Amino acid sequence: MTTARTLILGSAAGLIAISGAQAADLPVKAKAVEYVRICSLYGAGFFFIPGTDTCIKIGGYLRADVTFNGGAHGAPAWSGDLGQQNRFADYFVARSRMALTVDTR
Repeated sequence: MTTARTLILGSAAGLIAISGAQAADLPVKAKAVEYVRICSLYGAGFFFIPGTDTCIKIGGYLRADVTFNGGAHGAPAWSGDLGQQNRFADYFVARSRMALTVDTR
């Protein structure tokens, strides 16, 4: 038991020492990389597709409506399917709507 614990602790110490030595090899100052170029020609939210002169804007929305212990569209819990109060009843109702918009210019 003591041998196994010593072996595990020694391996962990060795890994920490090796990772510390690798981290010290990094350059002090790296050149800034511009991953996304902003396209100000068409307004806010547009950016250039890399390698092209095309501007793109991605947007949209997600709407979720979840009701627990109630019916759909605000119906009370004692009417319809929920009024059964047995194993066939669903205790939550969920519906969602999503729209994705892509604008390229």
